[in-house]
Amino acid sequence: MWKFRARARADRFRVWLLILGVCVLGAGCRRDMQDQPKMKPFRSSPFFADGLSGRQPIPGTIARGFLRDNAEYFTGKKSVRSAVPQTGTENAFADDVDTFPFPITEDTVKRGRERYDIFCSVCHGLTGNGDGMIVRRGFRRAASFNDDRLRQAPVGHFFDAITNGWGAMPSYASQIPVQDRWAIIAYVRALQLSQQNKNAVPGASPTPAPGGSPLPPPSPTPTPGGHD
Repeated sequence: MWKFRARARADRFRVWLLILGVCVLGAGCRRDMQDQPKMKPFRSSPFFADGLSGRQPIPGTIARGFLRDNAEYFTGKKSVRSAVPQTGTENAFADDVDTFPFPITEDTVKRGRERYDIFCSVCHGLTGNGDGMIVRRGFRRAASFNDDRLRQAPVGHFFDAITNGWGAMPSYASQIPVQDRWAIIAYVRALQLSQQNKNAVPGASPTPAPGGSPLPPPSPTPTPGGHD
């Protein structure tokens, strides 16, 4: 009986010894992870010559997903820049691309309309006249896409405005992906075409006669007491 009790006490001692060892090791690891030497972002450090803890990328390296091998697609600017200073209306868009960097399809325009309604219509309006809802509420009037200046502007100008902002308009680069920016511009071109002749009043055309010869338009009916 006494041997059984001695063995039980020995087993309990080994269990407590194991638990104590785990606690000691666990506390030691936790302390090392808390107090280990490390650099915290945006804090100064005397370790480096420039005094910064955050290091700059190695020259020539590009972060994953940030390769911009097609400059016209990602910037809206021509690969070869103009040597003429961009002053005056005639040279304002000298470096902007004139054509889309990929074929425009019906799906592209539909996507552009969807993105335009979300991001652009609040200022530029559903028809592009610059009379969006927040403009009607007192915000500075947005540019009208139907002005001759913007009708003649190249597509690269619109891409630059969406990417970097223009006037009171902020940059939408963080909200609208590159592909969607081009889709919006395609829809803006469609809006400009749809509004181009909206205010044109067609002339009165004569009514065709049964024999094919046009009949003259009816003369106005004289009003009572009026003169012919």
